[in-house]
Amino acid sequence: MPSISVLYPEESRQTLQIPENGLLIGRSPDCDLCLTDEFVSIKHCKFFFENGELFIEDQGSTNGTFIDGTQVEKKSSLKEGQGIQIGVTEMIITV
Repeated sequence: MPSISVLYPEESRQTLQIPENGLLIGRSPDCDLCLTDEFVSIKHCKFFFENGELFIEDQGSTNGTFIDGTQVEKKSSLKEGQGIQIGVTEMIITV
């Protein structure tokens, strides 16, 4: 099962498995991964599976979602080792 590892900032470091029903990231306490980064939107992005493939989709965030430095416009497929940045928070996909 793929996981997301938060690398930066240090106080947010953790690794979470991405469940089959997806993983929502944002500042809201209702999100699966709640980040206190002021540049992260209330509901920022979602990881989900479609036909067995892992995707990320920006949820209309103010500051955008980036994969290896490229902004996600809609949904984008993900592969192991790709870096994700939302606000100042940096993550990596692991399998």
